[in-house]
Amino acid sequence: MCSEAVRSPRRSRAAALALASLLAMLSGCGVHFVARGSSLYQDGHYVEAAEVFEQTEQRLASCSSRDRARFGLYRGATFLKLGDAQHAARWLGYARAIKSSDPSSLDRRESALLDTSLAALGPGGPAEPSRRNNGSAVATAPSTGRTAPSQ
Repeated sequence: MCSEAVRSPRRSRAAALALASLLAMLSGCGVHFVARGSSLYQDGHYVEAAEVFEQTEQRLASCSSRDRARFGLYRGATFLKLGDAQHAARWLGYARAIKSSDPSSLDRRESALLDTSLAALGPGGPAEPSRRNNGSAVATAPSTGRTAPSQ
């Protein structure tokens, strides 16, 4: 027995909420792909996580340092789980370089995962985000542009 006056504010609130959600998805980096990839990683779906990261890498240019650091962390950790130490080192180095310039870019749990993943690379892992001992480049965070390392 709702009157039209009661239903109308509900509809306008629902429409405003839907519009706000749509704008949030369309604005900025669209970090849902970082969350999706990290969720797949945490659930042990490494191949699927790698696919999400590969298909969305070009979006990093418009992301915040936090989102780029998280992307690099989970992409590197995914490569590590898949046995690709070279690409893992590049992306983990990328995440570490961003964290070095912006310490708040990763939370405590993510920082621990970064440290553990870098340690898992062993003594050949990147000591500094510049170059590895074998001469292969390790990704560094871009200073002015916001691009990510190419594979």
